[in-house]
Amino acid sequence: MTVQVYLGLGANIDPEHCLRAGVAALRDAFGESSPVQLSPVYQTQAVGLEGPDFLNMVVGFSTLMSVADLRAWIKEVENKNGRQRDQKQSSCHRLDMDLLLYGNLISPADNLPRSDVLQRAYVLKPLADIAPALSYPGAQESMASLWQASQLGQVIKSIPMEFTD
Repeated sequence: MTVQVYLGLGANIDPEHCLRAGVAALRDAFGESSPVQLSPVYQTQAVGLEGPDFLNMVVGFSTLMSVADLRAWIKEVENKNGRQRDQKQSSCHRLDMDLLLYGNLISPADNLPRSDVLQRAYVLKPLADIAPALSYPGAQESMASLWQASQLGQVIKSIPMEFTD
């Protein structure tokens, strides 16, 4: 059975190229079975890190993959795009892909839903853009309602970016 998933994509080293590469990999892997939804791209300061601003977005798609298989696929795509994991809390990322939601799964062991959804404007806003009526797992509020009620205080700026098929 397919499950609807949402990933956060971000980069602050050659971010336009990296986001396009991430979206292309997603479309290649999942676009045949279901369209890949793309949020607008947002520019934000690095949160808790020193470094250049990030470009962030959220993508949604359906998959048959398990959480473990999807995470392995994500790591492979990140590695192919130059992701360096040798520094803890590195301030620069070529491509960072995070599994935010895996259907309605609530699994603290898997960090699902990912806590960033409710804590980071650069995650909640683009998620509300592409799935406004979606309820946060275990809650009644929609993503749009959560965004409107949020007091995150983080500045995010919409950046026009084209993604061609």
